[in-house]
This record gives sequence, C-alpha cells and structure tokens, in this order.
Amino acid sequence: MRMGVKVLWAGLSLSILGMLGAAADASAQVVGEQATGNLLVAGKQVPLPPGTFTVISVDTAPARVQEVETLVERLDLGPIQTVVLASAAEGRVNSVVEISANLIPHHDGWGTTADCTRTDLYAAVTNYKSGWDVSCLYLKPIAVDGREGMPGGSPLIAYAKLQEAEASDFWITAGLRVANRQDVLDVRYHFDPAMFGASASAATADTWSPAVIERNTARLIVVKDIAAWASAMVVALDQGLRGRLAPDQVALPISGSSSAVEGSGAEAASVANAVRAKELLALRESGELSQDEYQRQMALVSSGAAAAAAAGGWTYAQVAGWKAATYRVMVTAVNVGIDYMFIGRPFAAGVLVILQVVVNTTKFFFHEMLWQDVFGVGPLQRENPRVIELGPQLVTAATQ
Repeated sequence: MRMGVKVLWAGLSLSILGMLGAAADASAQVVGEQATGNLLVAGKQVPLPPGTFTVISVDTAPARVQEVETLVERLDLGPIQTVVLASAAEGRVNSVVEISANLIPHHDGWGTTADCTRTDLYAAVTNYKSGWDVSCLYLKPIAVDGREGMPGGSPLIAYAKLQEAEASDFWITAGLRVANRQDVLDVRYHFDPAMFGASASAATADTWSPAVIERNTARLIVVKDIAAWASAMVVALDQGLRGRLAPDQVALPISGSSSAVEGSGAEAASVANAVRAKELLALRESGELSQDEYQRQMALVSSGAAAAAAAGGWTYAQVAGWKAATYRVMVTAVNVGIDYMFIGRPFAAGVLVILQVVVNTTKFFFHEMLWQDVFGVGPLQRENPRVIELGPQLVTAATQ
C-alpha cells in the first residue's frame, strides 16, 4: 500500500514539474526569435508597436530593494526577467523595446518609477495610484552620450551591425509601468524620430528638449503622435499584466493621432474610455455582448468619465481629509444631542463630547501601537507606492 502511494505521489510530482516546465518554456524567449502583435514575458503579455521585432537580449537578474539614502539592502524581491527587442527597416533601427517583468509574485507591491513623478519631461501621467496599484506613463528624449547609454546596450549595436543598419544616437522614449500588489510590467518603447520623417541626433538634442519642442511644428507632431499612442497602450499593457490580451491582437498604429497627453490624468482617462468604448462596440457587433449589457457597460464608462471630470483633479488625501472633517462634525453634533437629551445641561454635554474625542483618539493610538508591538502587525495600506527602478539593481526612494 505504501509503495503504491509513493509511486502515485512520484507520478503526480513529475506531472506537476512537467507542467511547470512546459509553462516556463512557453513564456521563455530566445535571442533571434521574432515577434509581432504582443509577446509573452514572465507569463505576462506585452503589446508591441507595429512591425516585426527580433529578440536581441534575454537576461534574468536578482532584484533587491534598497534605501537610497544609505544603500542598505532591505528586501529581496526575487528575479526580474528582462527582454530587449529591436526592429530595423530601410537601413535603420527604427524602434527598440525594453521589457522588465517579475518572475515571482511579491506580496508588498512593486511601486512606481521615478520618471512618472517628474515634471521636466514631455509628459508624465499617472492614470491611477495607490499603495500598491500603479498605472503611469512618461515621455522623454534620450541623447546617447556620456550620461545616457544606447537603448538595448551592446546587443543593439551587435544587432544593427548584423542587419547592416544604422542605430541612432537620439531616441524618443515612451515608458509605461503597470503594477499591482503581486506583479509588475515595466516597458520602455524607444523610437527613432527618423521613422516619422524627422531627423535627429545627439548633437541636435537641445532642439528636441521639452522646453523648446513647441517651437518646431514637425518635431511637436512626432512627440504628440508617440504620446497619444503610448496613452492608448496603457490600457493594453494593463490587460496584458492580467493575461487578457488576445494572442493575435494587432499592434496599434502610431502616427496619425496627434493627440497630446498633458501632465494631468484627465486626458489619459479620456483616451482609456474611448478605447474601452471601442472594445465594447466590437464585442456587441461580434455577438459576444448583448445589447442590454452593452448599454449597461457604456453607462458605466460614461459615468466614470463624468466622475473623473467632476473630481477636478482632487487627490485621494484631499478627499479623505474632507470626508474625515465632515464626518467628525456630524458625529460630534449627534453626540452633543444625545448627551444633552440625557443630561439636560448644554455646557456639561459639550465638555463630555470633548472628553470623548480626546479619550477615543488616545485609545485608538495605543490600540494601534499594541497591534504593532505585540502582534507585529502594522498599517495594512500605504498612501503612495514606493519609487522602484527596474534593472540590474532595484532602488526604492522610501517606504511609506
């Protein structure tokens, strides 16, 4: 009997390992492999720009969180898989895609990237942000010089030589980060402005700087087209993080949209709502969505857009602060009324309410400290995500 159980257990273990190995192989990338539409990296789907891309680099590196001030290692986040792809046409490398994704879920979130918080770029848009959930994009110029390296590094130089193509020393980069409490996708799309008919080089990088870009219409159109494309791609990347992209999804075109993305999230939300409306319409026309359900979903999209517009750009902290203040006024008024009804003396009722506020606040504080010191359980939510950069070494600005 024991021998039979052992054989059964061994067979089950081998089956599980075989399935895990097959799953790993299905998502593994090989240098030289070609891809179009979207790519599976670390079990997550990554949408690609139009065209055929070649995998030029695959790497896995341990990722660790460190305090910027002291550079003291705090926590191992597990391995990060990085995949770099490139596309060349007409003797030039026109686009490079750098992808970073976690291989093992992490329980405490992956945070945002510092570029999403900057104000000196073409655009930096946060679509949503909490202690763990993040969706943001940024758009910036990159001049390859002593401070900035070539996108893709030495593998791109080798690829360009093999393709007998020229690799530019100036790029427009659209960076996207989507993350939840367990997983993260960080993708940097690099475009050579020459593919849009605009010449550029590191020597003329100043004419492409965010401070002066509006003075040249041709360059501004290039930046606007990439910005509008990146804003729409946020929705696709968010779906890819959850494995909801169609395997044969066609890449979205880049040029022709010319819709600029500004510093606030209102315009990005508008683009996301438009993309969602288009997807709902396609589902209705294919018969996968009934007319009633289509109308219900469209009503949700419309109400979400109206709510975003009505919010007027309020932050979560502002909303929470006003709600806490109005709640305290309401509770205090009710308590005064109850105390007065039983005591019959207004002054005594007011003093009693003040004592209740002071005592209850003190009790709550020491109750929280008790949970922290005795049970080792701190607050279960942080207001803002940590700033974590993905690469050979992960760095976090602070833990909040």
